[in-house]
Amino acid sequence: MQESLTTYEIGAEDFLMHVAEKSGLMWEKIEKFVEELKLIEGVVFHECGEPQEEWMKKDYPLKQHIEGGLYTRELFMPKGHFIVGMIHKQEHPTFLLKGELSYLTDEGKVMRIKAPYRIFTQIGTQRILYMHEDSIMCCVYKTDAKTFEEAEADVFTTNYRTLPAEVIERSVLINKNKELCLEI
Repeated sequence: MQESLTTYEIGAEDFLMHVAEKSGLMWEKIEKFVEELKLIEGVVFHECGEPQEEWMKKDYPLKQHIEGGLYTRELFMPKGHFIVGMIHKQEHPTFLLKGELSYLTDEGKVMRIKAPYRIFTQIGTQRILYMHEDSIMCCVYKTDAKTFEEAEADVFTTNYRTLPAEVIERSVLINKNKELCLEI
């Protein structure tokens, strides 16, 4: 039993690396990956700013809170699931409160972490995660929003082209510098 579980987990991390190895910026890679996912029956999506559907509330319970200009989101993610997050429009702390997961970093590497763990999320980050165990992740954002839907739309986007120009330019420059280093 343990042997097959290990094989499956290695496969999940290889799958995350498959996304990183495609051409283009990380956002473009993830965008292409999401388009491929949309062709698979049973894959589900959530648009930022939309209320969470009832079946999602059951499978991915989300606890949200707005107070004092802070918006917190605590999300349960089941073992064996891949999650493609939305693109973050602000930097903020992210906490893995429970479980173990692998995620694709902004640099295109796969990192495996176990709770408790803190990640500082940068503007423009979009995470792809695989849950090795049932996991709970919590993020804290600044916002003046009054509703959860407004807060979600304030802190996320599903299109990297809507990010501030300096964020996009910085990412393009970093990507070009990586390509130049590989050529040397």
